[in-house]
This record gives sequence, structure tokens and C-alpha cells, in this order.
Amino acid sequence: MKNIVIKWAVFLTAFLISLEVSAQNVRVSGVVTDAFGPIPGANIMEEGTTNGTVTDVNGKYSISVSAKSTLVFSCIGYKEQKIRVGTKTVLNVNLVEESKMLDELVVVGYGVQRKSDVATSVASVKADEMKTFPAGNVADMLRGRAAGVNVTSSSGRPGSTPSITIRGSRSISADNAPLYIIDGSPSSATEFSTLSADDIESVEILKDAASQAIYGARASDGVVLVTTKRGKAGKVEVNYNGYLGIQSLWRNFDFYSPEEYMQLRREAKAHDKGIIDAREISIAEALEDEVMQRVWAGGKFIDWEKKMFRNAIYHNHDVSVRGGTEKIKVSAGANYFDQQGMVVTGSGYQKFSLRLNLDFEIAKWISFGINSSYAMTKQDREDGNFNDFITSSPLAEIYDADGKYTKYINSEGNYNPLYRAEHYGREVTRDNYRLNFFMDVKPFKGFNYRLNTSVYNQTSEDGSYKDSQYPGGGGTAVLDESRTQNWLVENIVTYKVPIRNKKHQLTLTGVQSVDHNGSKSIGYSVENLPVDKDWNFISQGEFTGKPRRLFNENNLVSFMARAQYSLLDRYLLNVAVRRDGSSRFGKENKWGTFPSAAFAWRANQESFLRDVSWIDNLKLRVSYGIVGNQNGIGNYTTLGLADNKGYEFGDVFQMGYLPGKELSNPNLKWEQSATANFGVDFSFFNGRLNGTVEYYNTHTKDLLVERSLNASLGYTTMLDNLGKTKSSGIDLSLNGDVVRTKEFTWTLGTNFSMYKNEIVRIDDTLDENGKPASQVAQGWIIGEPINVYYDYLVDGIFQYDDFEITRDGTGNLVYTPRNTYDSDNDGVADSPIDYGGAIEPGMVKVRDNNGDGKITADDRVPIRKDPKFTLSLSSTWNWKGFDLFMDWYGVSGRKIKNGYLYEYNSGGSLRGKLNGVKVDYWTPFNPSNKFPRPSYSADPAYLSAIAIQDASYIRLRTLQLGYTFPTRLLKNTPIHKLRLYATATNLLTFTEFKSYSPELTPGSYPESRQYVFGVNVSF
Repeated sequence: MKNIVIKWAVFLTAFLISLEVSAQNVRVSGVVTDAFGPIPGANIMEEGTTNGTVTDVNGKYSISVSAKSTLVFSCIGYKEQKIRVGTKTVLNVNLVEESKMLDELVVVGYGVQRKSDVATSVASVKADEMKTFPAGNVADMLRGRAAGVNVTSSSGRPGSTPSITIRGSRSISADNAPLYIIDGSPSSATEFSTLSADDIESVEILKDAASQAIYGARASDGVVLVTTKRGKAGKVEVNYNGYLGIQSLWRNFDFYSPEEYMQLRREAKAHDKGIIDAREISIAEALEDEVMQRVWAGGKFIDWEKKMFRNAIYHNHDVSVRGGTEKIKVSAGANYFDQQGMVVTGSGYQKFSLRLNLDFEIAKWISFGINSSYAMTKQDREDGNFNDFITSSPLAEIYDADGKYTKYINSEGNYNPLYRAEHYGREVTRDNYRLNFFMDVKPFKGFNYRLNTSVYNQTSEDGSYKDSQYPGGGGTAVLDESRTQNWLVENIVTYKVPIRNKKHQLTLTGVQSVDHNGSKSIGYSVENLPVDKDWNFISQGEFTGKPRRLFNENNLVSFMARAQYSLLDRYLLNVAVRRDGSSRFGKENKWGTFPSAAFAWRANQESFLRDVSWIDNLKLRVSYGIVGNQNGIGNYTTLGLADNKGYEFGDVFQMGYLPGKELSNPNLKWEQSATANFGVDFSFFNGRLNGTVEYYNTHTKDLLVERSLNASLGYTTMLDNLGKTKSSGIDLSLNGDVVRTKEFTWTLGTNFSMYKNEIVRIDDTLDENGKPASQVAQGWIIGEPINVYYDYLVDGIFQYDDFEITRDGTGNLVYTPRNTYDSDNDGVADSPIDYGGAIEPGMVKVRDNNGDGKITADDRVPIRKDPKFTLSLSSTWNWKGFDLFMDWYGVSGRKIKNGYLYEYNSGGSLRGKLNGVKVDYWTPFNPSNKFPRPSYSADPAYLSAIAIQDASYIRLRTLQLGYTFPTRLLKNTPIHKLRLYATATNLLTFTEFKSYSPELTPGSYPESRQYVFGVNVSF
């Protein structure tokens, strides 16, 4: 009996255990779909574990999980869903597209908001949108991605940093660059340029003063907020993104061929000698150089562009690991970028960066995180001015008998730029690291205290040398070293006020911060280096002059308060005020206050629109705010600076100090910009058409301007708050799904921006009419844009028909201008325009703009430099696994004074001494109306006015074709996602501007056309 009882006990125990095990585990299956059908490749994860699977090509899945678990369904582009398993064995899930989500979170500074709740002007750019343009600098990727954001290349040199302006310029003397914030820490364009696009989650751009005012004194030119990627709980994901590209040269002009170059010299010398037919000038007389004559006779000409440029390789590699648990989350990434320069003589750029973001949850009420980054860059720079290559004569000998570069290319003693580059070297290296620690404490519901701290350090070394063979003096070296150290401490309190009536929502934010910025540098120059080595041997040379030493530091103490209120999720109000104290300003105006307010009305939530099914969102916004700019003043300007003065007393040298020429001004204060912004956000037809339209008007006052003083006071200038400007513009963003089916989608997007600015007042001086006076010498004209050229308007080239032609007693031709000016206003021209000297056919004809019958400096007019508008148009096609992306970008109304068309050193002076950009110049047998007759001895008059060209352009910026492999082909591999793509950038450019780029100043390192092949792999 006892044995039977024991057997039954064992059996029952085993049976109960088996029931418990079976109760703990269940196999769940189902189908994941969207509005168009099954979703292949969707992720299904058991929450809090690494247990997961993906859907097959038909959207089906099957997974064994605990009955008490929660399944997390997710897919890129869709809203994540969580479902508790319980007793369910079949779970069919329909995912909602993120593009339709009005509750998408947007970073607004010191927090996030639902997109539908944003009442200010904030443009958001996702990382996937940026990465369609492969570049080593993320700033290049932002071009055309947000209305009102203008990205302009400063150079095509590898490692160069583009400039970003947001809604144009407002200051006439201070910097107009935006403030960069990376993961909550103030940053710089340099640090921003070292980021890897693969580490970026999103970039938000604060465009109006109401959104910028929370950053106060540094935000008048906009704010760029960068949020980097963080780890998520669940299965660890490993990603590799890499590409290989080829760069090639692009231009829309021709140089003079050897024959055309020789003819240019003939024409220039014939003109100077009064000869009509340039063929009367012999080749020997035209060239007047033994080497050039020998090359001409032999026909072995030099194509400098081919000698100078090459098709250059560049490649990029990103590796990232992200994942974690509910308690610890990790995101780690490494990036390596290597770009050869197209210029063969020593240009290139390398970048290596690391990023580690950690999140730790100690308890439900306390957590902390670390953001750390390191970047190392090295930039090699070519020798000399770029123009030295393109302006060298094609009639040259550049190799000696041994095949080495010659020092001179002709008998005139013109240096061989390749020889010079061979004996020169320059390298700029930078090391950057940032450590950001933050801690969140949530003692009770709705309340969050964050301690945010950050330390940033940058060291750089800029070394260059010229060896003993360098033309014009070698054996020299220069070394400059600098270090930047910044630290930040912020205390941030956020409180979501508990209100029983859910119609009301109120969030309060308070910030107190201390920001320290310091930099110091030292530099040396030496000559007579005993060895032909680089700057690392600088200690062995003879020092020239004194060491260069600079030291700067400034502090900013700030307080900010903000209230965000919502009524019925329909009426939205944001009010904020920031108060900044800067060490840069005098004691009388050390503190500045920057208030803002924004109101938004979600009209589609009203009863009269709620049932209109085709309106998803209709929000009207209005905002007003004031922001400051402290960048126009030095760290110690208000203190009064002394100049060092050395003097010898007998054999003893003594250093003393005297007041400088600038009088200190303890009353200096912030430049302030007040902006009113009006906007409409809309989304129609279930998200198929959405966009934003905005108008803004900005008034900037207290601009920092140098006031002229009577020299008898002992000072000549004083910095003062005197100037005023105003600006206004329109931003438009529009996106639409032209076709949206299960297998095929076609999406179009466009961004349009138009703005204008105007100088209202420069200082307190008045003109003869009692109105604010212009400063023509500075290019500052009252009532005109901030950035202008001040030059003559050209009416063509004088032709023979413009003159009465006779001969003098010696038979020389005499040109008498015909009457074109009506001096007595009787309707009949009775005198020629007075140019203040002799004129003849082939000279530039300029406009008598003030109508006084004379060409004087008063006839010059302001000509706007900045574009009237910018426009981008993108198109994306997706069909099965294929995707095709096309991005056009255009600029209209921009003017650039083209040095290639007038400067002597750029080959534009039409003197024939240097080669240059080919133009249609006037000759007696080619009466062109575009460019004047060449002259060997002098530059043609008014040539710079002709050189102001329209630099408008339209460019096919990106063309990309990609293919994502279906998940069924990857099912038995560790690969989760595989995509291959090919990209062409700057493929087509349409412009009348004669240069290597319509964006760059002529003479700058050229931009390239690029062909890229890449791969994206996820494991």
C-alpha cells in the first residue's frame, strides 16, 4: 500500500510539473500587416529578452514565448505595438505607418514634444533622409532638406566645412552661424563636422525666435539640435554601412588652347601698339620668350588641368552595435572616412571617430546615462593658390632632361607650380573628445530632475614647411598648436502638472546652467632649417619674430523658465523666458533677457472640421520672441586692451604697454533680434499630402558697429550698439504620395525658401538730408541688403558705330563719341557721356546711373549677393525590393564677382600674360558685346563690373538606385537586412556662372562629381 501511494505521488508531481511547464510556454503565430497587406521583415521580440523572430515574405511568423510575456511588434517606418500574450496562440497585428503619426516626438530643446503639439517653427530631418547623399561632413547632407536652411560650400577641398545659415543674415559685422547642440551640449561646426551620419537619430532646426529663445544669447542665427542614436531593449543588432566612391572634375568653361593663348597675346600687344590686324604681330614678338617659342615650334603643349587633377577615391565605413535590456541599453559606433584629393599635389582627408552612448536604470525613480565621443582628423593641404595651376601658360617646359620637374616653366622666370608643390607640405590634425554625463531623478509622478554635465576638449596642430629648394626662399617651417576646453553644468527640472480635468495639460520646465569656454594657442616660425624635413624639426631652425600666443576664455550663466499649456488638445500655448549673463559684456549690461511666446490652434479638432475625413491635421501657429547675439564682441573688448610697445634703453630692451587705438565701451550690450512667425501645418487624405507654410519678419537692433572717433582724443574707434536691420521671408515644405499601393509607392517632396534683408541704420551719423548715412567703403548701404557688391552697371562694349571716326594729321585714327546725353532736357542728345578720359571701340560701356552725363563713383549701385530663393525637389520610387531616389537643388538670384573674369592673378585681366577662362573678347574683326579688347600693358577699365555674374543654378544633386534583398533569401543566414546601392552626386549642373562650382569663390578648391557604390548590412 505504501509503495502504491508513493508511485501515485510521484506520478501526480510529474503531471503537475508538466502542466506548469506547458502553462509557462506557448507558441504564438500570426500575420503582421499594414494598410496594403503583409509586411515581410517585421520584428517580433519577447519584451525584456533576446528571444525574437522576423516575418517571412508573406508576413507570417511563429515564436515560442512565456504565456506571461509581452510581444513587441516593430518595423522601420511603423509605430511599435506591444501585446500581452496570455492564453492567445494567434496574434494578427496591423501596424500603423509612422508618416501618419501626429504623436511623433520632436526634439525642441530641453525636452521633446509631440509633433502635433509644437507651436513654434521647428524643422526635423531624419538620418535616413540625410544619408542618401554620401559625404564626409553631415552639414553637406542637410542641403535642401529643410526650408529656410541654406548650406553653402566654402571649398571642395577634402575635410572642408560648409557654412550653414538659417533664414539669411541679420548682423552686419557679427557671425551669422547657428548654435549647434549635440545631445543637449553646446557644440561647434567643427565638432558637428566629425559626426558620423550613422550615429545620428535626427536633426532638428529651430528657425523662429520663439523656439530659439530658450537658448538666449547665442541663438539669434538659429539652432541646430542633434540627437544621436541610443540602445533599445531587446535583441542586439549589429550594422555595417560602407561605400566606395570615385571623384571626378566638373566644369562648364574652357581654357584658352595653346593657339588661342598665343592669339590672345597677339591681340593684347596689337592693341597697345595701335594695330588693327593682330596678324601683323609676329609669333616671336607675341611670345617674346625663348622657351615658349621652342614649345610653340615643337607643339608639345602642357595641359595643366590633366597634370594637376586625377580621379580620386574615397571610402567610408560605419560599424555599430545597439541593444540592451530594460535596465541597461548600449549604442556603440565606429566610423572611418578616407578621401583622396583630386589635386595631385598633397591634398586629402582622413577621419576616425568613436561613439558610446549608455543608459542605466538603477530604479524606477532614478537613472543615468553617458554620451561619449572621440574623433581624430588629419587634413593634407596643397601648396599655394589654386589659380597658379590654371593660369600657367600652356607653352611651357615642366620637365628637365632627367624627367624631374623644372623650377621655371619659361624664360620669363615663372615658377613651375608642380615643382613648388613638390617642395612643400602642410598637415592639420585635430583630436576631439566629449564626455557627457546626465542623471534623471523622478521622486514622484510627473516630476523629473536632470543633472546634465559635459566636458569637451579639442587639440589641434597645424604644421607646414618649405624645403631648401622651394622657390623664393625655402628652409622654413611654421607650427601652430591650439587647445579648446569647454565645460557645462545644467540643472533641468520638468514637471507635468497633475490636473484632474484632462482637458488641461501643463508642463513646466526650469533650467539653470553655467557654460565655460576656453582656448589657448601658441605658434612658431623658423627659417634656415639645416635639413629638408618637416615642421617636426622646427627646433633646429632659426626662429623668426616672437612666438605667437593667444589665450581666451568666457563664461555664460543662464536661467530659463518655460510653460507649455494645452487646452482640449486643441489650443496650445508656449511661453518662455531666458536670462543670460555673459563675461564678455561690461558691468552695466552684463545680463540680457530673452522672452518668447507661441500659440497654435489645431483647427481640425473643432466640431465643424472633426468630421471632415480628408483633413488629418490643420494647425495654425503664431509666435514672437527675442534672441541675442554675443558673437560680435571679443572676450575682453569691454575691459579696454593695451598694446605692447618695446623700447631700448641703452643696451637694455624693455617692454611697456599703452592704450590701444580702440576706446573701451563698458556699456556694450547684446545684439537683439525680434521675430514674428506665422505658420500653417497641414496633412490631408490620410497623410498623402502634408506640409508647412510660414512667413516671418525679423527686426534686429543694437548691432555692433565700429564708431569713428576724433583722433585727437587718442583713440580712433569705439565699438558701440548702433545698427539696425530687418528681414522677412517665406518657407514652404510640401510632401505627397503620388502613388501608394502595396507593391509600388512614389513620393514627391519640395522645400522652398525666399527671404530678403535690409540695412535700416548703421550708426548715428546722418547724410545731408538728415537720414541715416551709408558706409559705402564697407559695402553697407541704407535700404539695401546686408551683402552687396557696389559697382557699375554694364551696358555692353563700345562699337565702331558709337563713334565718329576720323584721322589726325599723322594718319592715326581719332574716335569721337557720338552724342548720347541730353544736357538741357529738350529731348535731343547734345553731348557724349563724359568718362573722364579717352574712350574707343572695344572698351566697356557703363551706365550713367544718376543721369548727370558723367561716369563717376556716384554711378555705382548696390547689387545683391544673396540668392532670392532656394528650391529643392526630391522624388522617391519604391517597387518590391528596388528603390530609386532623385534630388534636385536650385538657387536663384545669387551674384558672385568672378575673379576668373577680371583679376590678374586669376587670369581674367585679358592681358595675355597668364592663361585663363576663355571669353568672347572684342577685336576689330570680332566686335563682341560681351568682353573688352585685350591690352598687354593694363587691365581694361570697368572689367570688374562685367565679372559680376548670375550664379543661379539647378543641380541634380543625388541620383540613387538601391535594392533590398527579400527576407526569404536571408532566412538561413545571420543577416537580418541586406541592401546594395549605387549613387551619383552632382551629376548635372545647369548654370551660366563660369567656374568649377556655382557655389564656390573662383580660385577655391573645386567641387567634384561623385560615383558611389555601397552596402547596408544588419545582423
